[in-house]
Amino acid sequence: MNNPTCRVRAAVSLVALVLLASYSFGKDKPKEAKDTVSLRGAIMDSQCAFNVHSDAHSHEWMTKRGVQGANDEESCTQHCVKDMGGSYVLVAKKDIYKLDDQVKAEQFAGKKVKLNGSLDASSHTLHIFDIEEDK
Repeated sequence: MNNPTCRVRAAVSLVALVLLASYSFGKDKPKEAKDTVSLRGAIMDSQCAFNVHSDAHSHEWMTKRGVQGANDEESCTQHCVKDMGGSYVLVAKKDIYKLDDQVKAEQFAGKKVKLNGSLDASSHTLHIFDIEEDK
């Protein structure tokens, strides 16, 4: 490696390798770190939220009609998910978000919550980091 041309090539190769590694490292930041959202809303079932039963984005139609197993927001949400094939969603103002973790969401069926997570904007799906009842 006494040849100056070899040293220059080795130095250029080393610089290129370092630049490539630093570019790749910055590109692979976890999604959670850049797309974290905090939302408040209610955990509902997809049928009531998307107006399958009514046009009010609510449980009102089911509870007023006396549908068995749908006495209040919590029981209606659970009935529509467990017995009618729905899924848990977050309704925040007028937005409806799919939830990736149905087990975490089930604990809060029909309740108002504070949720932190990351949003996949293309599918309107929230990846839940933490969720708690909003009293």
